[in-house]
Amino acid sequence: MRLRRFSQMSVRNLGARPQRTALTAIGIVLGVGIVFGVITLSNTMSKTFTELYSKAYGAAEITVTAQGGNGTFEESRLGEIRSNPDVGSAAPRLSVPSSLILGGKGGHPRVESMRLFGVEPKSAAFATGFSLARGRYPRSGAELMLDAGTAKAAGLRVGQKVRVGTPGGVVRMNLVGTLRTPGGSFGGIAFGMAPLRFVQKEFGYPHRISGVAVQAAKGVPVERLRKELDSSLGRGLTAQLSSTRTREANSQFQGFELALLFFAGTSLFVGAFLVFNALSMTVLERTRELGMLRALGATRSMIARSVIIEAAALGLAGSVTGLAFGYLMARGLSYLFGRAFHFQIERVDVSPFALASAVAVGIVITVLAALYPALRAGRVSPVEAMRSRSAPTGEGRRGRAARLSPLASVVLAGGGIPWTYYLAKHLSAQLQGLVYASGMAGVIAIFLGISLLVPTLIRPMAAGLSPILRLLFGVEGRMASANATRNPGRTSLTASALMIGIALVITFATLGGSVLGSIRTYLEGSLGSDYVIEPTTQNSSITFSPGIAHRVERIPGVEETTGISSTVQSMGSRIYFVFGLERNYTDIFRINYASGRGVGREAFSKLQRGQTIIGKQLARSQHLTIGSEVSVPSPRGIRHYRVAGIVDNDILGGGTGVYVSKKTIERDFGVGGDGFLAIKVSPGSDRAAIAHRIKEVIKDYPQLTLYSNAEWKASIERSFEQQYAFFYAIMGVSVAVSAFGVINTLSMSVFERTREIGILRAIGSTRLQVGRLIVDEGVVISVIGCVLGVALGSFLGYLFVRGTGANGFDISFYYPTLPALYAILSGLVIGVLAGLLPARTAARKDIVEAVQYE
Repeated sequence: MRLRRFSQMSVRNLGARPQRTALTAIGIVLGVGIVFGVITLSNTMSKTFTELYSKAYGAAEITVTAQGGNGTFEESRLGEIRSNPDVGSAAPRLSVPSSLILGGKGGHPRVESMRLFGVEPKSAAFATGFSLARGRYPRSGAELMLDAGTAKAAGLRVGQKVRVGTPGGVVRMNLVGTLRTPGGSFGGIAFGMAPLRFVQKEFGYPHRISGVAVQAAKGVPVERLRKELDSSLGRGLTAQLSSTRTREANSQFQGFELALLFFAGTSLFVGAFLVFNALSMTVLERTRELGMLRALGATRSMIARSVIIEAAALGLAGSVTGLAFGYLMARGLSYLFGRAFHFQIERVDVSPFALASAVAVGIVITVLAALYPALRAGRVSPVEAMRSRSAPTGEGRRGRAARLSPLASVVLAGGGIPWTYYLAKHLSAQLQGLVYASGMAGVIAIFLGISLLVPTLIRPMAAGLSPILRLLFGVEGRMASANATRNPGRTSLTASALMIGIALVITFATLGGSVLGSIRTYLEGSLGSDYVIEPTTQNSSITFSPGIAHRVERIPGVEETTGISSTVQSMGSRIYFVFGLERNYTDIFRINYASGRGVGREAFSKLQRGQTIIGKQLARSQHLTIGSEVSVPSPRGIRHYRVAGIVDNDILGGGTGVYVSKKTIERDFGVGGDGFLAIKVSPGSDRAAIAHRIKEVIKDYPQLTLYSNAEWKASIERSFEQQYAFFYAIMGVSVAVSAFGVINTLSMSVFERTREIGILRAIGSTRLQVGRLIVDEGVVISVIGCVLGVALGSFLGYLFVRGTGANGFDISFYYPTLPALYAILSGLVIGVLAGLLPARTAARKDIVEAVQYE
């Protein structure tokens, strides 16, 4: 290649070592790909949810709902709204959870959750912002509209009969039309519309509605009308701008989106380690070449600039290629997200912002990673460069760096650890914006701080592995352990990248396993039932008639049953999970009270007198004690309940549970049906026969399922595992990037030791022995990285477990033994696989050429 400009050397250098260039670029591709994929997924989720939510709740400018966000109110209040002269139109609706019963021939029916809206026939088109796809709007009786996506997936056509689950059983409805929804579903929930009177009758809400979509009259300012309605409607009702309601609902994704960006940023951070290591090795490899260029007149700035241009070109190529990988990843993550969180996304929206951000971040990170190698290249002196390749360079500078590394490590890790714990302990329920970003910065500071300590750990850890490797692989294992310590800086960078990826996996496994273990322990210690009845689909909030409990209680061998009803209420940033409990709740469930007055059955009996039991975390956050009053929003206005007892660990309510009697929740919140039924059988009864009789009772309710305690716990664990799979897929990319770093390091090591490998072959080493030596080196580096990652991940996991329970239920620490063992074993696998290609290269070197190599 003829050079016309000095800067062209950068392009030539990229082509001179295609294998190293490709491996480094792959790290950038993966890092940029995951950033682009996550940003694209985040934008798609936000856009889809906003469109779905805003259009589902009407095309109106103002929405009137019960105070607290959930619940129903008298339909007569609609007259007050329509009588306001500033109101142009008002469309009532009754939103209820329901089930779509599909299939059923020759097997069990498939049940899909559905949000059913009861609407007035004359205002049906105004009650939703979705456009009509086929057919017409429902007019009267058992007529149903579905979103087009659900109808298509279920193979339903306009004119067919559809089975719908209600609290009283299954009803057959006529599908009269479909609605065009904007590329998604409501958390895996179908959307349906039916006549208001039909929904009120079948779901037990006579003359009640849950909201009104309001349009201002022509020329009337919307905000003025909202304030008028909010003032005139009085307690129990609230008027909100539809845009505000949608924005509040969409804000629920903020923490989730930031968590995704954190995982993506960490993968790119690991990729930066790979770039830094690769370019550092490149500078070392070209020491003699750089010295000759300096001797021929090249300035320090010219040399440094050529390395930076090389990095920028590599970053640009890797970033552009990463966009294609990121798009595929976004589609894959969309699928996993839909499976894990029941929120189907039918299309992926690629924004110019995501494209530009991913490419810019990739180039910037790559260039930043190249700064130190570039400066180091510019400092190469001609005389020093003419020495042997193995001669040390810059010992003084490295000595200073080695002395400063422990201090920098203490500063970074010492600041990151307490700040991360503080945020988890005190702000875990309010992590937003800059607060969340500072928490992520704290975690990255911990990673950097520990990474600076790794060089001092390489030698003792390699020495510790040496006897094991010698036992397993003979002299090659011992030599591999020694070779890993020849350049501890390079080995530590490679091991650190792998350490970070493994640490993320173990941290997440520790936190998830501790949450699941705490729930499992809670259920084993508090649940005294033998069977439970609950909705078939995990994401359903349907209720069923108390009549089911009465029929089950009459089955011979059933000792007693207790039902639980619930609702969610919000007031500002506070969310309350309200539960309605029966008198005999404590006969089946055990309540662990916090120490203090009002402990035992006496406290629970006060629920029948209108008092409440709350979680310890809620009491702590609002400074409540026994005898205090807790204020909860409801359709009847703000309700004040005297605290009769405090639950020690509020797992059921997630820390904000408010437990009242069934009578209270029905009176104040309009919740009459059960969402969960626990069944206790008499000792010595025939359980199989009882289970068969219970299934006969609910056979007309395909939306309900009978579980034994073991089956119910297993279903909860499966739900958790589905959600974990989504995050493990993202973290797996970080580990993959690290694996390519191991390949790159071994490839460079093989190149540097060409003469050494030739001498080994000349004195009798076989190709197999040389190849095994390189593979063993990969195992040493990978195992060191994985062991350190397990240790760091375990510590971070413990930190998060201890901190997270402050604003939720208390979490006990459960160590993820199996994930930790799998992580260490993965080090062996990664080391072997990463060493195969460099080992093949080393084994195939010609002896004569290798010995003559300079």
